[in-house]
Amino acid sequence: MPELSSSVAEYYDRNTRPFLNFFGSGAEVAAIHRQIWGPGVKTEREAFEFLNQLVANEVLGIKGEGLGRVLDLGCGIGGTATWLAQRLGVTVTGLTISAVQAKLATERARKLGLAERCEFVHGDFLDLPNIGPFEAAYAIESFIHAESPARFFTEAARVLRPGGRLVMCDDFLTEKPTPPEAKRWLNLFQSGWHVANLNTVTAAQKQAEAAGFRFLTDRPLSPYLRPVPEWAVNLGAALLNFTPQSSKYWLSLRGSTALQKCIREGWTEYHALVWEREQ
Repeated sequence: MPELSSSVAEYYDRNTRPFLNFFGSGAEVAAIHRQIWGPGVKTEREAFEFLNQLVANEVLGIKGEGLGRVLDLGCGIGGTATWLAQRLGVTVTGLTISAVQAKLATERARKLGLAERCEFVHGDFLDLPNIGPFEAAYAIESFIHAESPARFFTEAARVLRPGGRLVMCDDFLTEKPTPPEAKRWLNLFQSGWHVANLNTVTAAQKQAEAAGFRFLTDRPLSPYLRPVPEWAVNLGAALLNFTPQSSKYWLSLRGSTALQKCIREGWTEYHALVWEREQ
């Protein structure tokens, strides 16, 4: 396994359980992704499940023989995969770089009675095993870990059938020029969260097109994030300067604090992007 992939695997092996302990309502639905307070959302649980519903709405729009097999590229502990299996009746294969997450996801599916419809694989989405074809694939907050974005799209296209959809929800670098002070915060975010690429949406669209995808929609979701108050971001940044550098969890918190600053200043944006594999 390449060095960067190994560091991402270690990051999630060490931090997944602490993340769940920290996320409160997110742990109930096995969500490690952000809350999206979109239209009609009233509770934390609904905010965590917003992206699940967004993915469901997009994959239900696929034309053809019907929706059968779906691929989760960076499945975490299986929250979205099991949600889709329960509500859409689809079969979901989840892929994660973390052996800990694959084990927890498998246990979750078994407890929910979904073992026959949810399979979780320990592997790298830049080197997918022979697991296709799928009618749809999605990546929630995992694309930023792809050290080769072009390879990510090429591999996704390889396992999707023609006409299949790819849904991506993630952080992107703004298209606008950023001031010099942004560099420090962007670097803290990337190092704390093991971000291998921080693409602009335009760059991602070009990489996807080169791999054989046709762009469908871009839904900006930054307005539906609930940013931490600026005073809290500044306080957190000051306190985290004194945390042990060897602590993976505290480095992750530093990355989270930096991301909050980047979102507030408009240096990064959160988008839901949808592509269709060319026929």
